[in-house]
Amino acid sequence: MNLSTILLFIIEKMSGQRSMNASLHIIRGKKSGQTLQDVDYFNSKPYFGIWPKIRQDLFNDAIEELFQEGFICVQDEFIHVTEKGRQAISAVAPYQFKGWDYRGKEMVFFGRVALVVQTVSHLRDGIRTFVPMRSETEIQMFVKKLILQQSLSRQQLGASLREELILAINNCGMTDRQKYLFSYRLAGSGMSAKTWEQLALTMESCVDEVYLLFIESLHKLLPLVEKNKEDYPLLHQCTADVKVHTYLTDSAYRTKKMFDNGYSMKDIATMRQLKQSTIEDHFVEMAMNDSKFPIRHFVVEEAIEAVQKKSEALRTKRLKVLKDEFEELSYFQLRLILAVQKRGLKNEFA
Repeated sequence: MNLSTILLFIIEKMSGQRSMNASLHIIRGKKSGQTLQDVDYFNSKPYFGIWPKIRQDLFNDAIEELFQEGFICVQDEFIHVTEKGRQAISAVAPYQFKGWDYRGKEMVFFGRVALVVQTVSHLRDGIRTFVPMRSETEIQMFVKKLILQQSLSRQQLGASLREELILAINNCGMTDRQKYLFSYRLAGSGMSAKTWEQLALTMESCVDEVYLLFIESLHKLLPLVEKNKEDYPLLHQCTADVKVHTYLTDSAYRTKKMFDNGYSMKDIATMRQLKQSTIEDHFVEMAMNDSKFPIRHFVVEEAIEAVQKKSEALRTKRLKVLKDEFEELSYFQLRLILAVQKRGLKNEFA
């Protein structure tokens, strides 16, 4: 696993219909209307937000590697995967990212776990003063509250935490390399966490591969811990508010509440002092994520079916191409239709 391979997966899903930076926006988890639509249109939700702070130079290097290998090319300003690239994809096992569910907050979970481990380790050894490996006030306050709530002795707490970690790591499907990574990113009394560079050197790998392997390991671990509170009581507490509860952005969620209360798009734009285009982005988000979104309120069923059939026939989701075919429809209407295309209309009400 490395960054260039993951980018190849994303680019292949976009079917030559997007520019190079579209894949960067997906990995960063950009919350623009276009990127959120792309994630849905092109089945790229697993990769959304898996590396929010990725540097531009790392992305550029990975893209350049794909060009040099002959895996991608540019045609008509859009990026395409070559036949050689498709063969490379077929040789790689599917990844197990769940970026759409966590959007970078898996690192909040790990930050809590890491500080709990460090704190319990020091308390067990009778050390009350140490430099916390996590400086975020929110994480420190969370861990302090969690530990103060425990009724176990320091020795019992340490033993319980160790048992939970071993059980969870062995049962979540991590590879041996991922178990190694996870373990050595933790620190305790008398033991420091290894840096990404140290881990990459030890594992004879590169930093981007090590980091992505680590993120995937958290995406394997989190669902197990979330679903099994009885088996992992301490770790389960560290999952609080990590998984996304609503797949709408905060702003789109506020728009939805107003729409549910009977306000029109024009009313919402005026009251929220937002551009009409921004409100349209929110409605497209709603259509993507709400199986009961009333799309027939905005476009007739005949047009919906016609656009979806044409999109499938032309194998495209490019709005300009579809607009040329359906001049009577607005871009907003076309975006709504594409947003509901995959899930169909059977659960929607008029």
